[in-house]
Amino acid sequence: MIIKDMTIKKENKYNNQTKILKNCKIIRDKHTKSAYLSINISGEWNLYAGDTVETIDIKKPIAQGKDYGTYPLYVLPSKRSYFKLETALGSVIFAETHLPMEGGYNFRDLGGLESKNGKHIKWGKLFRTDDLYNLTNADLTYLSSIPISTIIDFRCKDEYSILPDRIPEQVKNHYYISIEPGRLKAYAKSKQTSKENVIDAMKHLYKLLVTEDEYINAYEKFFTHLQDHEQLPILFHCSAGKDRTGLATALLLYALDIPKETIIEDYLVSNIYLADKYQPLIEENPSNEFLYTVIPEYLENALSEIEKNYGTITNFLVKRINADIDKLREMFLYKKS
Repeated sequence: MIIKDMTIKKENKYNNQTKILKNCKIIRDKHTKSAYLSINISGEWNLYAGDTVETIDIKKPIAQGKDYGTYPLYVLPSKRSYFKLETALGSVIFAETHLPMEGGYNFRDLGGLESKNGKHIKWGKLFRTDDLYNLTNADLTYLSSIPISTIIDFRCKDEYSILPDRIPEQVKNHYYISIEPGRLKAYAKSKQTSKENVIDAMKHLYKLLVTEDEYINAYEKFFTHLQDHEQLPILFHCSAGKDRTGLATALLLYALDIPKETIIEDYLVSNIYLADKYQPLIEENPSNEFLYTVIPEYLENALSEIEKNYGTITNFLVKRINADIDKLREMFLYKKS
């Protein structure tokens, strides 16, 4: 009976952590980088902060309150902060998911996503984004405070030659793992292309990404870097951060035992963050909507192809990508307490 009660208490704790993370967010303004806490749970709460997760000062709260609202946080705009929120439901570690890049759009921390057994991805270790060409000096200063150690660029030479990355000073490693997007640019230029043709082309691209050795080898290299402690924190990107990066993220999340529905949700968030970036191109040619956005069918096509050829996503990761799943989970998931 005691063991059963302890199990129930633990399950309630993890359920409460999930509830807190879903209803409480750190928001940063991309222009001023001012920080706010948006909280949507009842009861008294205390918020603590630090420059890293390990240095959060739990002796002195930076903000206190009760019940719902949005509250300004007095932390340095030039630095990324990490927070511990204590509530009547329990406590969580978190930060902003969408980073405040004035010169970027789809810039995200994978921290906080929940695995099937109730663990969460560590904050400040894994970042996905679109291109870094337009990052401002303030953006670079902010990224230096993390600090980003490794950048992986999935773009081909033509792309990164025209729009080279702007890199924070603290970056130690900058790798080009080229994945050529094929003839998709021709679709963007052609006003005769139908919605159906664009969707078919995108689904075919996703199929190629998991069947052609050239592309699979690129993702294998990506996982090699992920599994090196010395290269963290790591940032990976392409031009939009939704297709080549989207698939890389999905494979990583599968390795970390994140539920499929969460993976799909995370994949589709690109549509929200990229809306401003690509709206002019979509208005110019409505068929471009399905080139510059994502739909579940794109990712599903890749995953189905993997399952057809390897039986399971796990088999593909372990036997073809050479992913050390146990090591990745040890590196990137918080242990249950």
